[in-house]
Amino acid sequence: MFFEKIKDDIKDLKQIGEGWKAKIYAGYYNGLLLSFKIPIKKDYTFSIKKEGIILKELNKYNIGAKLYLLGEDFIAYRYIEGRPLNEVLNKENSKILLSNLLNQARKLDILKINKEEMHKPYSNVLVTDNYDVYLIDFERASKTLSPKNVTQLITFFLNNKDLFENIDKDKIINLLKIYKNGYSEDTFIKLKNEFFK
Repeated sequence: MFFEKIKDDIKDLKQIGEGWKAKIYAGYYNGLLLSFKIPIKKDYTFSIKKEGIILKELNKYNIGAKLYLLGEDFIAYRYIEGRPLNEVLNKENSKILLSNLLNQARKLDILKINKEEMHKPYSNVLVTDNYDVYLIDFERASKTLSPKNVTQLITFFLNNKDLFENIDKDKIINLLKIYKNGYSEDTFIKLKNEFFK
């Protein structure tokens, strides 16, 4: 299935974003409000399809927007009514948002999928009015034996001192070294407790 073949069947189609490799549209297809990710160049088609395959796997673990279609030159997933993390995050809501995000990073590590860019999760994380957190943009994600989602996200935490007071940076760095050696649940819980007591 190609995007041009279904384009006329999509109601109220409008562009809502653009990245390095793709344009994002929203519209109603079969009665559902969906986002459509279409590569800007034909060369980027593989990246978009790979993202769809990864998203399909991650949906089993409640990560990412729900994939609806994996086309030959596009992907379509449920539209998320949310705002980027950087527009929402503050000291009052940081505990609920970032602990949720850290749990998703942990799931990615267990699945051996490295998302990339977790050290700057500003525009590739959407937050709903109910504080549900959705990771988006998996086009750079890849399978690896040594994922860095938790370590990158904790680097983000350490660089945002205004959100976390009285943390023991040296202890956290030591825990990160231990975590990277075996990805143990015990070490992850210790790391999480350093930020969310």
